[in-house]
Amino acid sequence: MIKQLNFKRILFCISFAICCNVWSADVAKVVFVAGDASVAGRQARLGEHVQEGRLLETGRDGYLYLETVDRGFLILRPSTKATIVAYKIDADVPSNSKFKLELESGIARHISGEAAKAARQSFRFNTPVAAIGIRGTDFTIYTDQQTTRISVLSGGVVVTPLSSSCLSSGFGPCEGSNSRELFAGKLAQVIQVQRGGSAPVLLQGLEQAPDTMSPPKSNEPSSSAANAGSGRASKANSGETDLSPFKVGQLDKLAKPTTLIWGRWQALLDQPIEVDVATLQSSNNLVATNNFFALMRNRDTTWVPPVQASMEFAMQQSQVVISNDLTRQVTPAKLENGLLQLNFANSSFFTKFDLVNQSERIALQNTGQVSADGKLFGGAQFFGGNNMAVMGSLAADSRTAAYLFQSRLDSQRLTSGVVSWGK
Repeated sequence: MIKQLNFKRILFCISFAICCNVWSADVAKVVFVAGDASVAGRQARLGEHVQEGRLLETGRDGYLYLETVDRGFLILRPSTKATIVAYKIDADVPSNSKFKLELESGIARHISGEAAKAARQSFRFNTPVAAIGIRGTDFTIYTDQQTTRISVLSGGVVVTPLSSSCLSSGFGPCEGSNSRELFAGKLAQVIQVQRGGSAPVLLQGLEQAPDTMSPPKSNEPSSSAANAGSGRASKANSGETDLSPFKVGQLDKLAKPTTLIWGRWQALLDQPIEVDVATLQSSNNLVATNNFFALMRNRDTTWVPPVQASMEFAMQQSQVVISNDLTRQVTPAKLENGLLQLNFANSSFFTKFDLVNQSERIALQNTGQVSADGKLFGGAQFFGGNNMAVMGSLAADSRTAAYLFQSRLDSQRLTSGVVSWGK
């Protein structure tokens, strides 16, 4: 007769669609690989299982997606080194589970699985300078040996500098007077830890966000994909993955029209605040902020990819300023000759305009990615012809769009703005 204890363990294994004997030493599976990507020093193979302690590494063109045994994800973008140090799940007493991941360098994204969410007090994500605990969560991390930056897509994180009171050997978050929290949708978009710093710092703006430095590929899963089961797993014959959570034919109901809200989040040039982020968050999600402007999207609507393979938008409205780091002076400017092109076949966009400041005319442009939920993630500034940072969103019906941008014009001047687009 099966004891109740063993029966609970069997049910747990079945719920994750795995076999306990097979997965006893395996903590994740490769569900997507592109370019130079390795597991334990060997080129990664689609469908291979990954054990604790294996070094995960991507080259300059490499991407590696792992699905953990509890339906979470660890995603490595180019030039990244990481390790799943421990991933021990106790089905009978979830609080006894232990999770530890380490990012040595580069940019990675983590979406918490079911077991990790149930044992948040035992989850730790280390970098060379910081200990990260979770409150959910879906987040991206950039790190080198001196600096760590984290942005949150859903849920929240608690971040603490590594020190004698917060050792890398520990499990769970280090919480105390030198800890800081960051939740999705807050005005600050990035939390930063520097070696030797007493506490993390909250940053606003887009330029230092991990997704700006290394944008996601169009097939990265959303937070909801971690709860959608293993049906998105790799297609063995094609070597492709189907991780996108939004498929037009699978939607239970048509999306409602959405409203994009954008404008000044602080007073500027004697003009009052237009976007009160704290008040509007009850029904809207914060898409992005930069030094002066904010963009929000209605929470109760879902973006549905259009039937067309490509679309072109014209510039409708804009607000733009140039700030001088030396004089602290902020002056208005204007935009001309704007263009926004979207290619839904490869989930990409291209945008450009002329920044006009008195007799000065500067051509700015960016090529980026359209995410599975209709957000616009610009490619890294000063890479591949890009000379500005961009982050924005399409409306639910894809007939309007808006994005924020920033660009370093020279050693003293930074331009920041917001642009709306329409058909």
